[in-house]
Amino acid sequence: MSMNDERSRVEQWMLAIVSDGGVDRFDDLHIDQINPRWGDKNCWIEGGVEAFRTALSVRNQHRLPFTVCLAFSLVATDQPCGIDFQTREDLFAKLDWSPPSLYLFDRGKEPDKQIAPTEGAVQVLDPAICGAQGDDRCYYLEFKPQHDDEFRRSVWVEG
Repeated sequence: MSMNDERSRVEQWMLAIVSDGGVDRFDDLHIDQINPRWGDKNCWIEGGVEAFRTALSVRNQHRLPFTVCLAFSLVATDQPCGIDFQTREDLFAKLDWSPPSLYLFDRGKEPDKQIAPTEGAVQVLDPAICGAQGDDRCYYLEFKPQHDDEFRRSVWVEG
């Protein structure tokens, strides 16, 4: 698969959700839908960051007023546990069954700004832990949805 194919898939998704309300519905794009080889869990971190870079480029090319986010879903827990990983290898071991996804958010409505302190925790991470760059924001998010027994956990990269 070529970089042009990957870019085309990201661009089609992005322009579609911008025009049809998908941004407000939180329509995402799993990285294995961009490139089938990224369906291999061993490729999730690097593939996710590559997809994120492509999405930033597409957003900038089209001058879209949105924040691009990449979400890594972690294994849920029955108790809050906070950041329980220190290295990329540790993070990899905490990934759940779902490949990372790209999202677009209205500026100021990114996931870390949507969680009230009483609902969950947001903790800033070093972007290098997931292969992101220093100018990317990276954070850990943990919350317990109403009517759910488990705490949802994720790592987000945004730019």
